[in-house]
Amino acid sequence: MEAAIFGQALRENLRLRRFLPWVIVGLVPFGFASQWPTFQPDAMKIDQYANVSSIFVFHILALTSAILTSTILTQEVENKTIVYLLTRPVPRWKLLVFRYLACSLVVALLGIIDILFTSAGVYGVLGSNPLLFRDIAAVIVGAFAYGAFFMFIGLLFNRAMIVCLLFAFGWETAVPNMPGQMCYLSINSYLQAIAQHPSAGQNKVLGQLTSSAGDNTLSSNTGYMAMILFAIFLVALGSWWFTAFEYLPREDAE
Repeated sequence: MEAAIFGQALRENLRLRRFLPWVIVGLVPFGFASQWPTFQPDAMKIDQYANVSSIFVFHILALTSAILTSTILTQEVENKTIVYLLTRPVPRWKLLVFRYLACSLVVALLGIIDILFTSAGVYGVLGSNPLLFRDIAAVIVGAFAYGAFFMFIGLLFNRAMIVCLLFAFGWETAVPNMPGQMCYLSINSYLQAIAQHPSAGQNKVLGQLTSSAGDNTLSSNTGYMAMILFAIFLVALGSWWFTAFEYLPREDAE
């Protein structure tokens, strides 16, 4: 039964009309990566890639997760199918966890596609990118960390999408650039620690865009550990929450 829940959620998120638009979005960082020398002619390739990746890929990752993962439960409530979902002879926590895993896996896959597009825009399809595997690791960890957070937000709020988008666009853009230890309250800061991108140097505008203007001194190991524990904690808390509270169809969803 668990495999069926996971498979159904995976197929739902891999439907062409749902998956293909996000693949097309990945062409945005590819376009900027291939044209970056126009904006910064003296930049080395590793800097070109790091800048485009930080500005676009990691923010697209947060946006993708916000839109896909926050609907794990809210879509069922709004479509009034939550009753049928909960009548399955499966513990509630399993319903939530396996749907979360499937959705986060799809978000990670889309993030990897965006990374490959961006790398191809700078280095070419067969070019050697020294940051590639670190970025892929950061994207995978980020997909599950963002997924756990947005899933939990979806359990707490009826209009979860609004909260998730504000977090993905507002919080994750502003907080990493704040002075002091405020950057530690952003998932993006930990992902940047995992990726270990080169510094933007004295370019303040570029530092703001790449979320590297703050005092982020996190190590790669700390980034991994913090995000893994963060995801496990929120998935466990969300599983308890979903089991302890009732969820009914929304009558105002139409």
